[in-house]
Amino acid sequence: MIGPRTNQINIHRLGITLQQVRYRRQLAYPSYTREIPPKSHPKKDHSSSFQRAIKKWLGPKSITGEYYRNKYYYPPQNHRPNYIVPDGKSVVDGKNSFGSVAFGAEAPRRDATLHPFPQNIYCKTAHIIPHDLKAKICEDVNENGLHVQEAAHKYGVKIERIEAILKLQKIEQDWNTNSEVSLTVKQDLAKFADVMYKMFPLYQPPLGADNLTEIPTPHKTLTQRFLTIAESEPFGPIDAAHLLELPVASDTLSKLTEVQEAGDEAKVKLNKVIVGKQREGERTAFKFTSSKAGVVGHRYGASRRDTKKDRAVAFDAEGRMIYI
Repeated sequence: MIGPRTNQINIHRLGITLQQVRYRRQLAYPSYTREIPPKSHPKKDHSSSFQRAIKKWLGPKSITGEYYRNKYYYPPQNHRPNYIVPDGKSVVDGKNSFGSVAFGAEAPRRDATLHPFPQNIYCKTAHIIPHDLKAKICEDVNENGLHVQEAAHKYGVKIERIEAILKLQKIEQDWNTNSEVSLTVKQDLAKFADVMYKMFPLYQPPLGADNLTEIPTPHKTLTQRFLTIAESEPFGPIDAAHLLELPVASDTLSKLTEVQEAGDEAKVKLNKVIVGKQREGERTAFKFTSSKAGVVGHRYGASRRDTKKDRAVAFDAEGRMIYI
């Protein structure tokens, strides 16, 4: 027997009944109220509501194929991540800003300066460091002799970001002074950097400062360790550090927050350097430094894991990742 919604096939000889149920599929309409554009013609226009909505959202297309009148086409340039909602307000209706009762009446509202998506308060955009603050950091480290850790504690920025700022400033200076780079490339890079700079919110210390006491995840903690102990036996962070063969977390924190200053008694090691002869027309000159075999480089035929994904990773006293 075959019905309109349910298909039943009876096998009388075996006494088995196979039944196939057809479920009605419903389109995934959004939970909030929306404005559906009307049809252009009541009889000739056979487009669905989704097709009319995407046509209204995109807007008209230019000759080059760009939706130049789309309000979401151009990114915001006021340091506010309003990529989905240009006016900074939520597109949903209801008592709260997320249009769902599951969040509760006292759900935290969306901050237009941090949350780019109207219905996701857990997604926050990162702050970008202003140009004047970058100039101060570079001046303190390069000219005033401030240590990287001191600059990190002074401005509330992680050590990795301080080092990236210093390295990128040097690269930018090299690009500006390099005559081989074309002017068009420099102008395109400057325009791209300016657009990206205006898309993100600015970092204003001490608001939104980075957590400087964050311990990097050691590679040895990514694998499981099993230990059988009695229920009454105490087991604390020191025991866990000994089991994982790692330093205690309190000692690592003290090293991260401690500023290491190099005094006059620092040992300076001088190596013998031989500079090769640079002939006319050559752009490079080779330099040879005396080193001890095994300390620098790898011996011929030795197995290396520098291209493997599971190579051992460790962290130095300043929290920088190094390969073992």
